[in-house]
Amino acid sequence: MIILIAAVVILYYGKPILLPLSFSGIIALLLYPLCRFFENHGFPRTLAVLLSMFILFCILCGVIVLLSTQVYRFIEELPDLKERFSNAVNDFEWFLFKNYNIQLEAQGNLLQGSSSKILDSGVVLLGGTIATFIAIFNFLGLLPFYVFLILLYRTSFKEFVLNLTAADKHGIVIKILYQVQKVVQNYIIGLLTVMTIVAALTSLSLFIIGIDYAIFFGCLAAMLMVIPYIGLIIGALLPAIYAALTKDSAWYPFAVMVSFAFIQFMEGNIITPKITGGRVNINPLAALIALVAGGYLWGIGGLIISLPLVAMFRVILNNVPSLKHYGFLLGTEIYSRRKKKDEN
Repeated sequence: MIILIAAVVILYYGKPILLPLSFSGIIALLLYPLCRFFENHGFPRTLAVLLSMFILFCILCGVIVLLSTQVYRFIEELPDLKERFSNAVNDFEWFLFKNYNIQLEAQGNLLQGSSSKILDSGVVLLGGTIATFIAIFNFLGLLPFYVFLILLYRTSFKEFVLNLTAADKHGIVIKILYQVQKVVQNYIIGLLTVMTIVAALTSLSLFIIGIDYAIFFGCLAAMLMVIPYIGLIIGALLPAIYAALTKDSAWYPFAVMVSFAFIQFMEGNIITPKITGGRVNINPLAALIALVAGGYLWGIGGLIISLPLVAMFRVILNNVPSLKHYGFLLGTEIYSRRKKKDEN
């Protein structure tokens, strides 16, 4: 218990150092195969690392350029959307008075205040989401140095870990390092692939429905997928509210919600299982606890990074005989065994 409390305290107060280091380590693991590719083709390690980071930088810049115009135009439109929302509330009050003789006076002021707060909360949610991703990209002042040095000195880190263990345990340590690398790569590459597919599907569906800023809303919904289970639901609310405020028919927000529900069904039951194949193997309860703990300790950054960190931790537990039962508790094997038993 003392060790657990000490770990929580270190994680909470060490956030300014540990969070960028954790992101850097995951990015380094993601870039490692590309770096090895360049090294195997005769590039010096320093140049191979720089080329790998440059390719990632170009991809990020492309995404930012693609979204920047629509984000700027949408933010400019926010005051007009707030006015439309207020007018919609007034129309609703008039409808109640005209058809049911219900007059909202003090209640109307309360309704206006509450509705304004709801819209302001939505604006804050949007601004907070965008600000979070901008803050992550602002790590670019610090992250490149961490990533560069981790990739450059990765052999030294490996030797350091091996020197901490007895010689007869080196095989297990190398196995753990390899599995950690693979589980992180599988998770990140699988997540990015699923996000790309979801962004394309949501953008296309919004474009077909006739919603402005389809690419922005589609990419925002895909980015929110880093929050498992509820990210895509949150991503559906903004375009639905926008459609309700800017379109004359209730069909548009309804169509938005139906299309997002269908895409979420496809993502959860077909796209993600086919692409990731359950390679992370963290059961939903452990994932939920990890998300809550990560969000409490490190904010939205903790939500993003909690699952790959738990997956890495589970790899270590599974390879230490005295701790293997804890790794079993985090995994999906209990459900798999129960399912096989029921089938038999």
